[in-house]
Amino acid sequence: MTSVTTATLRLAPDVLSTREIGPWLRTAMRHVDAETADALLSRMELAVHEVCMNVVDHAHLPADSVIELSLVLSSTDLTVWVRDRGAEFDLAAIPDPAEGVLQERGYGIKIARALVSELSYRRTRSGNELALRIDRGGRDGGL
Repeated sequence: MTSVTTATLRLAPDVLSTREIGPWLRTAMRHVDAETADALLSRMELAVHEVCMNVVDHAHLPADSVIELSLVLSSTDLTVWVRDRGAEFDLAAIPDPAEGVLQERGYGIKIARALVSELSYRRTRSGNELALRIDRGGRDGGL
């Protein structure tokens, strides 16, 4: 693959809207061979879904907010940026769930980190920006 694919998606900040993530990713990867697309899609869809659910549940978004997704697929990696206008947070301070303790919530960032090659956060003038990157060179994301 020598070209670069880009795509954007704006989601309402609710659970139902996160169902649009998979079809959006599949459309963006329509020119990639099936094996590569399947490997990237399964990991990125779940990682982006988990991050978006954290925005829905924890970002304290202002009225009329949206979650903005943008994607760049190159010959070396797939990167998705998730942007929102919610409250600032410290990604490094989010703890992993306690081992051996059953809990219903708190796994989203741990799952996303395990699925991608890199998960990073920065605060911009317009809000939060999380970048999720998967190398196409074969890193399995820790799973």
